[in-house]
Amino acid sequence: MKTITNYLIANMAVSDILITVLAVPMQITEILLGPHRWLIDGLLGSVLCKSAHFFQDITIGVSILSLLAIAVDRYRGIVFPLRKQLRKPAKICKIIVPTIWLISIGLHAIYFYIFRLVTADSKTYCAPKFDQKKSQEAHFTVTFVCLIAIPTCVVTFLYSAVILNLNRSRHTCTRGQGSSRSMKSERLREDKKVIRIIIVILLAFIVCVMPINLYAILFYFVWDWKIPCGMENFAFAAFFVLYSNASINPCIYFVLNNKYRQGLVNILKALPFVRKKATKSTEMFALVQLKNTVSSSGFSR
Repeated sequence: MKTITNYLIANMAVSDILITVLAVPMQITEILLGPHRWLIDGLLGSVLCKSAHFFQDITIGVSILSLLAIAVDRYRGIVFPLRKQLRKPAKICKIIVPTIWLISIGLHAIYFYIFRLVTADSKTYCAPKFDQKKSQEAHFTVTFVCLIAIPTCVVTFLYSAVILNLNRSRHTCTRGQGSSRSMKSERLREDKKVIRIIIVILLAFIVCVMPINLYAILFYFVWDWKIPCGMENFAFAAFFVLYSNASINPCIYFVLNNKYRQGLVNILKALPFVRKKATKSTEMFALVQLKNTVSSSGFSR
């Protein structure tokens, strides 16, 4: 399990937890009290306003850059299998994972400047304040190109090359003989399983991220910063789909990977109340078996 791919999947899981902890409470507050409403004022409220939005949005960058790093790793391992393999994934990931976070942090560091607390009608709001509309449009464009457009194109190219290579390898395996053929077939099956999982995760991410980016493009460049009547529901749906990705990813892992399923079972078994129930069930089963044994032996006599 200690592979570069699994380390990066764990990195994505951390970003999913951040979305759950930060984004969902803020969205619930806005649904109940109105857009940009903030419940804490003063210095603490200002710090939380800036940091919460900052950490909420860097998670998208962390997810897409992790998927990009996984694609590069899979491309290197499958398309160039004869190259020297990276034997210490943990050391490699000590470089890759911080780099992913630093890139995402750098692209969103401006949040500490633009997000501010505003008081109106005795109510506190946390909202972005750009000096000019052009500045916010430029920031969105840079973020979209760097974190969505370019990584998606690169990942699509890499996985296309990987799939073509796997198809060629399948035809090569059919011509092999003996143990060599079986080893190649086994490795091919494992590679296909990993690629299938990652592609499903990638597609789920793209489907969840695209609505909010489409909404932003329309808002900035088509609607001229004025939401048409009825489009508020589209905005709510776009945010809902975006944040749902954090709950979709674990389902994908557990459905498509038996090692993750077994890991979840082991975690559940380690919980005290589950362990107690399992012990009681085992004792009851043993008691029933004992009764059946005694009954059958008495009947035979």
